[in-house]
Amino acid sequence: MSSPSQVAAGFTITGLRDGASRTRGRYPVSEIAVADIADHPANAAYSMDPAGIAELAKSIRADGLTDLPLVRKVGDGSWQMVSGHRRKAAYALLAKDDPAYERMPCRVIEGIDDERAVTLLHAANYFTRALTVTERAAATEALRGDAVRLRSEDPSLSGMRVDDVKAAIIERQTGRKVSGKTIAREERLARRIAEDLSPEWAAEADRGNLSAEAVRSLAGMPKERQAEMHAAMEPWRRTKRELSDYVRNEGKAQAGPDGRIAKAARLVADFLESPPESPSAADLSLLREMALMTAPYAEAGAGAQKVRRRASHSKSSK
Repeated sequence: MSSPSQVAAGFTITGLRDGASRTRGRYPVSEIAVADIADHPANAAYSMDPAGIAELAKSIRADGLTDLPLVRKVGDGSWQMVSGHRRKAAYALLAKDDPAYERMPCRVIEGIDDERAVTLLHAANYFTRALTVTERAAATEALRGDAVRLRSEDPSLSGMRVDDVKAAIIERQTGRKVSGKTIAREERLARRIAEDLSPEWAAEADRGNLSAEAVRSLAGMPKERQAEMHAAMEPWRRTKRELSDYVRNEGKAQAGPDGRIAKAARLVADFLESPPESPSAADLSLLREMALMTAPYAEAGAGAQKVRRRASHSKSSK
């Protein structure tokens, strides 16, 4: 059985770096009655749609379990699911007609507290579930606390970005790699979907039916216009390519920004996507200058026009 010290090693940077190859072998396998395994309350962040569970049950009946669930033994000796809630639900569904599915093979982990169990749940769910965009971002965002703690405890990590530490945690717990840049990009996309898209398009994007380019295009439009576009869309458009092409083509009809501003925005976005851990004084000074330079244009309509006229008059009088 896994000792507390072995489990704790998974939450040190040394463990994160050297243990990925042993991830799948360090937890013993045991067959446990499905009815004896309690769901983890933190799993409420993820979808358990019945249609998806039914499809998974068909796959398990045909091919068996391709990845074993992870469970832990809690203080009173009972079992609690850490990763594999959908597989557990599929087994319960199959067991209604076939007693052979009343027990499920699981990997067992012992000696971890509630906080670490939640970390494991989110790290494992990142790869072992059919996540929506929002769910995937929620899984990595939930690891932020552990990532910040690890970085503060180890001085050698002072230059490592939080998203890179999150990636290391996921790799340690799953044996599979993901980059910190990917995590940051997915979290930004999820925020944009939640904040800038109309409900109709947000649902499409969350299911992965829109390209990142289409999401950016929609985010630049008023939500009322987005809703009108969705209502006017032909019903046969269902694939990611069809929906994204529609958004791109309709977006061309919208008045776009000046090309010079668009290019500057892209360059600034590139910088902000991967900023230095400690921006230089020159960087900060220029960012402040840019903020002051563009602040007057935050006001739409006549106010902005007056600013432009004053700027033009001042330039011509020199």
